[in-house]
Amino acid sequence: MAEPDSISPVVIAPTYNNAETLGDIVKRIHRLDLPLIVVNDGSADRTADVLEAQRSDWRPEALHLPAHPRNRGKAAALHRGFDLAIEHGYSHAVTIDTDGQHDPEQIPSLLETARRRPEALVIGARSDRVDGTPARCLVGRRLTNRMLRLECGVAVHDSQSGMRVYPLGLIGAVPCRAQRFAFETEIIARSAWAGFEIIETPITSRYLPPEQQVSHFRPWVDTLRSIAVQARLLIETPYRRSRR
Repeated sequence: MAEPDSISPVVIAPTYNNAETLGDIVKRIHRLDLPLIVVNDGSADRTADVLEAQRSDWRPEALHLPAHPRNRGKAAALHRGFDLAIEHGYSHAVTIDTDGQHDPEQIPSLLETARRRPEALVIGARSDRVDGTPARCLVGRRLTNRMLRLECGVAVHDSQSGMRVYPLGLIGAVPCRAQRFAFETEIIARSAWAGFEIIETPITSRYLPPEQQVSHFRPWVDTLRSIAVQARLLIETPYRRSRR
Protein backbone atom coordinates (compact mmCIF):
# COMPACT_ATOMS: atom_id res chain seq x y z
CA MET A 1 0.00 0.00 0.00
CA ALA A 2 1.36 3.42 -0.93
CA GLU A 3 2.39 5.68 1.92
CA PRO A 4 0.28 8.81 2.41
CA ASP A 5 1.78 11.97 0.96
CA SER A 6 3.61 14.08 3.53
CA ILE A 7 2.17 17.25 1.99
CA SER A 8 -1.14 18.15 0.39
CA PRO A 9 -0.36 20.27 -2.70
CA VAL A 10 -2.52 22.27 -5.07
CA VAL A 11 -1.46 24.12 -8.22
CA ILE A 12 -2.35 27.82 -8.47
CA ALA A 13 -2.29 29.42 -11.91
CA PRO A 14 -3.04 33.16 -12.03
CA THR A 15 -3.97 34.10 -15.57
CA TYR A 16 -4.66 37.28 -17.51
CA ASN A 17 -5.35 37.26 -21.25
CA ASN A 18 -3.38 34.06 -21.91
CA ALA A 19 -6.15 32.14 -23.67
CA GLU A 20 -3.82 30.92 -26.43
CA THR A 21 -1.53 29.05 -24.03
CA LEU A 22 -3.80 28.41 -21.04
CA GLY A 23 -5.70 25.41 -22.40
CA ASP A 24 -2.59 23.31 -22.99
CA ILE A 25 -1.25 24.13 -19.53
CA VAL A 26 -4.50 23.08 -17.84
CA LYS A 27 -4.52 19.78 -19.77
CA ARG A 28 -0.94 19.01 -18.78
CA ILE A 29 -1.61 19.74 -15.12
CA HIS A 30 -4.65 17.45 -15.31
CA ARG A 31 -2.38 14.61 -16.43
CA LEU A 32 -0.33 15.08 -13.24
CA ASP A 33 -3.44 14.26 -11.18
CA LEU A 34 -3.05 17.39 -9.05
CA PRO A 35 -5.87 19.74 -8.00
CA LEU A 36 -5.83 23.12 -9.70
CA ILE A 37 -6.96 26.65 -8.94
CA VAL A 38 -6.99 28.97 -11.97
CA VAL A 39 -7.57 32.60 -10.98
CA ASN A 40 -8.92 34.51 -13.96
CA ASP A 41 -7.68 38.02 -13.19
CA GLY A 42 -10.17 40.02 -15.25
CA SER A 43 -9.21 38.60 -18.65
CA ALA A 44 -10.85 40.22 -21.67
CA ASP A 45 -10.01 37.45 -24.15
CA ARG A 46 -11.39 33.88 -24.42
CA THR A 47 -9.96 32.76 -21.08
CA ALA A 48 -13.35 32.04 -19.49
CA ASP A 49 -14.44 29.96 -22.50
CA VAL A 50 -11.18 27.99 -22.52
CA LEU A 51 -11.61 27.12 -18.85
CA GLU A 52 -15.27 26.16 -19.14
CA ALA A 53 -14.47 23.87 -22.08
CA GLN A 54 -12.16 21.84 -19.83
CA ARG A 55 -14.29 21.75 -16.70
CA SER A 56 -15.94 18.42 -17.62
CA ASP A 57 -12.54 16.66 -17.71
CA TRP A 58 -11.98 17.33 -14.02
CA ARG A 59 -13.50 16.01 -10.82
CA PRO A 60 -15.58 18.90 -9.40
CA GLU A 61 -13.52 19.08 -6.21
CA ALA A 62 -10.22 19.15 -8.13
CA LEU A 63 -10.76 22.27 -10.26
CA HIS A 64 -11.57 25.73 -8.90
CA LEU A 65 -12.08 28.71 -11.22
CA PRO A 66 -12.41 31.95 -9.22
CA ALA A 67 -12.54 35.12 -11.32
CA HIS A 68 -11.99 38.83 -10.74
CA PRO A 69 -14.39 41.17 -12.55
CA ARG A 70 -11.46 43.44 -13.42
CA ASN A 71 -7.71 43.05 -13.52
CA ARG A 72 -6.17 43.43 -10.06
CA GLY A 73 -2.63 42.24 -10.72
CA LYS A 74 -0.62 39.13 -10.03
CA ALA A 75 -0.29 39.61 -6.27
CA ALA A 76 -4.06 39.87 -5.83
CA ALA A 77 -4.61 36.81 -8.03
CA LEU A 78 -2.07 34.80 -6.05
CA HIS A 79 -3.63 35.81 -2.74
CA ARG A 80 -7.07 34.81 -4.04
CA GLY A 81 -5.61 31.41 -4.87
CA PHE A 82 -3.81 31.10 -1.53
CA ASP A 83 -6.98 31.92 0.40
CA LEU A 84 -8.94 29.29 -1.51
CA ALA A 85 -6.18 26.71 -1.04
CA ILE A 86 -6.13 27.31 2.71
CA GLU A 87 -9.93 27.15 2.84
CA HIS A 88 -9.83 23.70 1.22
CA GLY A 89 -7.16 22.37 3.57
CA TYR A 90 -4.13 22.17 1.28
CA SER A 91 -0.69 22.49 2.86
CA HIS A 92 1.34 23.72 -0.13
CA ALA A 93 0.69 25.72 -3.29
CA VAL A 94 2.63 25.29 -6.52
CA THR A 95 2.42 28.50 -8.56
CA ILE A 96 2.82 28.50 -12.33
CA ASP A 97 2.53 31.18 -15.01
CA THR A 98 0.19 30.60 -17.94
CA ASP A 99 2.10 32.34 -20.73
CA GLY A 100 3.73 29.09 -21.86
CA GLN A 101 7.09 29.84 -20.26
CA HIS A 102 6.81 27.16 -17.54
CA ASP A 103 6.67 23.41 -18.14
CA PRO A 104 4.03 21.74 -15.91
CA GLU A 105 5.94 18.44 -16.15
CA GLN A 106 8.55 19.97 -13.82
CA ILE A 107 6.05 20.34 -10.98
CA PRO A 108 6.81 16.85 -9.55
CA SER A 109 10.49 17.79 -9.20
CA LEU A 110 9.60 20.92 -7.23
CA LEU A 111 7.23 18.93 -5.04
CA GLU A 112 9.94 16.37 -4.26
CA THR A 113 12.07 19.20 -2.91
CA ALA A 114 9.09 20.46 -0.90
CA ARG A 115 8.52 17.00 0.57
CA ARG A 116 12.12 16.89 1.78
CA ARG A 117 11.94 20.44 3.19
CA PRO A 118 8.24 21.13 3.81
CA GLU A 119 8.82 24.42 5.65
CA ALA A 120 10.94 25.96 2.87
CA LEU A 121 9.96 28.30 0.07
CA VAL A 122 11.02 26.41 -3.07
CA ILE A 123 11.84 28.49 -6.16
CA GLY A 124 12.16 27.04 -9.65
CA ALA A 125 15.30 28.75 -10.91
CA ARG A 126 15.58 29.42 -14.65
CA SER A 127 18.85 29.55 -16.54
CA ASP A 128 20.04 32.91 -17.87
CA ARG A 129 20.96 31.15 -21.12
CA VAL A 130 17.51 30.47 -22.51
CA ASP A 131 17.06 31.52 -26.12
CA GLY A 132 14.65 34.39 -26.49
CA THR A 133 14.92 35.67 -22.91
CA PRO A 134 14.15 39.43 -23.12
CA ALA A 135 17.11 41.59 -22.11
CA ARG A 136 14.96 43.55 -19.64
CA CYS A 137 14.16 40.27 -17.85
CA LEU A 138 17.82 39.35 -17.47
CA VAL A 139 18.82 42.81 -16.24
CA GLY A 140 15.91 43.02 -13.80
CA ARG A 141 16.53 39.51 -12.49
CA ARG A 142 20.22 40.08 -11.84
CA LEU A 143 19.64 43.44 -10.17
CA THR A 144 16.93 42.06 -7.90
CA ASN A 145 19.10 39.05 -7.01
CA ARG A 146 21.86 41.40 -5.84
CA MET A 147 19.46 43.58 -3.87
CA LEU A 148 18.02 40.57 -2.05
CA ARG A 149 21.48 39.38 -1.08
CA LEU A 150 22.19 42.81 0.36
CA GLU A 151 18.85 42.96 2.19
CA CYS A 152 18.59 39.49 3.69
CA GLY A 153 21.86 37.69 2.95
CA VAL A 154 20.21 35.08 0.72
CA ALA A 155 21.96 34.14 -2.52
CA VAL A 156 19.06 33.68 -4.93
CA HIS A 157 19.69 33.13 -8.65
CA ASP A 158 16.13 33.71 -9.89
CA SER A 159 14.24 36.07 -7.62
CA GLN A 160 11.60 36.74 -10.27
CA SER A 161 10.58 33.17 -11.07
CA GLY A 162 6.84 32.60 -10.87
CA MET A 163 7.18 28.81 -10.56
CA ARG A 164 7.44 28.06 -6.86
CA VAL A 165 6.15 25.94 -4.01
CA TYR A 166 4.81 27.96 -1.08
CA PRO A 167 4.12 26.34 2.28
CA LEU A 168 0.73 27.87 3.01
CA GLY A 169 1.72 28.40 6.64
CA LEU A 170 4.30 30.86 5.33
CA ILE A 171 1.65 32.97 3.64
CA GLY A 172 -0.06 33.82 6.91
CA ALA A 173 3.21 34.30 8.77
CA VAL A 174 4.84 36.62 6.22
CA PRO A 175 2.56 39.55 5.36
CA CYS A 176 3.56 41.47 2.23
CA ARG A 177 2.38 44.86 1.00
CA ALA A 178 3.74 44.70 -2.53
CA GLN A 179 1.30 44.53 -5.40
CA ARG A 180 1.46 42.95 -8.85
CA PHE A 181 4.83 41.48 -9.86
CA ALA A 182 6.75 43.01 -6.93
CA PHE A 183 5.08 40.59 -4.49
CA GLU A 184 7.30 37.72 -5.63
CA THR A 185 10.43 39.65 -4.72
CA GLU A 186 9.20 41.02 -1.41
CA ILE A 187 8.07 37.65 -0.09
CA ILE A 188 11.58 36.23 -0.52
CA ALA A 189 13.11 38.93 1.69
CA ARG A 190 10.39 38.75 4.31
CA SER A 191 10.45 34.95 4.37
CA ALA A 192 14.21 34.99 4.98
CA TRP A 193 13.81 37.59 7.73
CA ALA A 194 11.13 35.41 9.34
CA GLY A 195 13.49 32.43 9.39
CA PHE A 196 12.09 30.42 6.50
CA GLU A 197 14.58 28.57 4.32
CA ILE A 198 14.78 29.56 0.64
CA ILE A 199 15.68 26.70 -1.71
CA GLU A 200 16.15 26.83 -5.47
CA THR A 201 15.58 23.90 -7.83
CA PRO A 202 16.70 24.23 -11.48
CA ILE A 203 13.91 24.32 -14.06
CA THR A 204 13.84 24.75 -17.80
CA SER A 205 11.81 27.49 -19.41
CA ARG A 206 11.06 28.78 -22.87
CA TYR A 207 10.01 32.07 -24.40
CA LEU A 208 7.62 32.23 -27.31
CA PRO A 209 8.66 34.22 -30.41
CA PRO A 210 8.21 37.98 -29.80
CA GLU A 211 5.13 38.14 -32.03
CA GLN A 212 3.41 35.48 -29.88
CA GLN A 213 4.38 36.79 -26.45
CA VAL A 214 1.74 38.35 -24.21
CA SER A 215 3.49 40.50 -21.62
CA HIS A 216 1.66 42.29 -18.83
CA PHE A 217 4.80 44.01 -17.56
CA ARG A 218 4.38 47.78 -17.74
CA PRO A 219 7.92 49.16 -17.98
CA TRP A 220 7.45 52.50 -16.23
CA VAL A 221 4.77 51.62 -13.68
CA ASP A 222 6.15 48.22 -12.69
CA THR A 223 9.76 49.42 -12.59
CA LEU A 224 8.81 52.31 -10.28
CA ARG A 225 6.79 49.94 -8.10
CA SER A 226 9.76 47.57 -7.87
CA ILE A 227 12.08 50.44 -6.92
CA ALA A 228 9.67 51.51 -4.18
CA VAL A 229 9.54 47.98 -2.77
CA GLN A 230 13.33 47.66 -2.81
CA ALA A 231 13.70 51.04 -1.10
CA ARG A 232 11.31 49.96 1.65
CA LEU A 233 13.15 46.68 2.14
CA LEU A 234 16.52 48.46 2.30
CA ILE A 235 15.22 50.84 4.95
CA GLU A 236 14.03 47.88 7.03
CA THR A 237 17.21 45.82 6.54
CA PRO A 238 19.27 47.09 9.54
CA TYR A 239 16.32 46.60 11.90
CA ARG A 240 15.48 43.13 10.60
CA ARG A 241 19.07 41.92 10.72
CA SER A 242 19.51 43.19 14.29
CA ARG A 243 16.59 40.97 15.38
CA ARG A 244 17.92 37.77 13.83
